Amino acid sequence: MNDYTEAGTIVFLFTIAEWLESRASHKANAVMSSLMSIAPQKAVIAETGEEVDADEVKLNTVLAVKAGEIIPIDGVVVDGNCEVDERTLTGESFPVPKQVDSTVWAGTINLNGYMNVRTTALAEDCVVAKMAKLVEEAQNSKSKTQRFIDKFAQYYTPVVIIISASLAVIPLALRLHDRNHWFRLALVVLVSACPCALILSTPVATFCALTKAASAGLLIKGGDYLETLGKIKAMAFDKTGTITRGEFAVTDFQPLCNDISFDTLLYWVSSIESKSSHPMAAALVDYGRMHSIEPQPENVEEFQNFPGEGIQGKIEGKDIYIGNKKIAHRASGTVPTTEGDKKTGKSVGYVYYGTTLAGIFGLSDSCRTGVAEAIKELKSLGIKTAMLTGDSEAAAMYAHEQATRACS
Repeated sequence: MNDYTEAGTIVFLFTIAEWLESRASHKANAVMSSLMSIAPQKAVIAETGEEVDADEVKLNTVLAVKAGEIIPIDGVVVDGNCEVDERTLTGESFPVPKQVDSTVWAGTINLNGYMNVRTTALAEDCVVAKMAKLVEEAQNSKSKTQRFIDKFAQYYTPVVIIISASLAVIPLALRLHDRNHWFRLALVVLVSACPCALILSTPVATFCALTKAASAGLLIKGGDYLETLGKIKAMAFDKTGTITRGEFAVTDFQPLCNDISFDTLLYWVSSIESKSSHPMAAALVDYGRMHSIEPQPENVEEFQNFPGEGIQGKIEGKDIYIGNKKIAHRASGTVPTTEGDKKTGKSVGYVYYGTTLAGIFGLSDSCRTGVAEAIKELKSLGIKTAMLTGDSEAAAMYAHEQATRACS
């Protein structure tokens, strides 16, 4: 029929559509792979030191996990103590102390110390693996819209074929003139009414949305729930790691001894903290650099880490203790009171010079950039918002005040 341009255009458009679909599916599968790779593929047997595939580890096997390593399989601590970063699973910004009989999960990070873990699950049954399976099952389940389209296509496709065939056959049977015109019209109907785009659009969109949500830490059980999001009237957000950054920020730093200057105390603290892998340490080191104080870890001697308490080191011949109330008790045998700081929702840290309380600092988990704007936008859509947290009321109110100030 010599309509080469139209034919080429149709083929080109279908090719582009197929490429976009393939690209979207590839990206979604890549996200799924990254979710599965949160937990390491190797594990170290504590008794022999042998490194084996995580999939080969059996129940009740004791694994060795060193500082800085990712826990490969869910289990219970049988020896050692440390602090674990569980942000990948729970969103909790504060390190969680672990000791004997504590439960640990695959994909979380041992920040300090050494521990032996007795496995309580196989690699494929770990919490992180169940998360990935949940997303995969959600992708395979069909939403209400998709089920409707599939059912509709069962009738739609035969009808299109019948109409197209009729446009080609009936004029021929009636011996009408310009048969090429009717044949061309039949092809136009067949191509333009092809249900491929209709059938593929919903599952591809749902698949990509679910994997995109999973990569952002949001697990949605299926397409039905995804569609329900468009009808919600209220949203509740977890505080730590969602409303807040999930990272420490120094809010105040105050020397308490007249003979120790701010710069000197901050130099001691940042130098000793630079030898620690604790998230609080990074915040204090950054705080020092903000005040043009560069840490000197090479000047620190006899560095010690006390999981769940703090750290200790000797600098310029002085014993310095940094940490929470437990380290305060270790340094001086007494526990200071800071009721005012509790009311602000801050986490309070202490600096001891020997047995003398030399300084105090406050840490908080500040709100994420864009939280205030997101809440404001949700409210403009008529959606009410709420914050859920297991933290203290003071910490919750502090986060609320931060978001409120940002909105104003």
